[in-house]
Amino acid sequence: MSPLEDILLQFYASVADREKGAAYIDENPAYFQELFSLACSPEKERKHIVAAWILEKYTLERLALLTPMLSSFLIGVAQQKHESKRRPMIKLLFHFCKDKKRREAINTTQRDQIVTLCFDYMLEAKKAAALAFSLKTLHFFRRHQDWIEAELQAYIEQRLPNSSPGFRAVVRQIS
Repeated sequence: MSPLEDILLQFYASVADREKGAAYIDENPAYFQELFSLACSPEKERKHIVAAWILEKYTLERLALLTPMLSSFLIGVAQQKHESKRRPMIKLLFHFCKDKKRREAINTTQRDQIVTLCFDYMLEAKKAAALAFSLKTLHFFRRHQDWIEAELQAYIEQRLPNSSPGFRAVVRQIS
């Protein structure tokens, strides 16, 4: 087990532990790549889940770190099936895409990947946060291809009648 894995297993879901983990990576930037790999892995062990939480905390303030590794990150986001890993990964993607210049630099293949994984998350999400970030991220790319906006609208119309207040709030936000 690597020193990073040992440290990750000492942390829990608390904000304080996520901050400690981010501080550790800040002090030991050589471990960022390993953290990234653990977080992007489809594995569902505790060290992988904690890695996703710390990657989110650390990278939210350093989103440019994702630019050179966007293709790998998208693969990592797409292969997540554990809800505790999905939320931080899709949240990072949303915040990365929120910047118009970064969004415009995303190539067509990556845009296609983002659209696919957002729809996958929307269809499979069990928790509201992953669904909300998926909807908001997909909204950025609704004009990437003709069919996207129509499918997004159809999805919203289907879910709206029996939706939670949180879902309705996200729909209002993107409408």
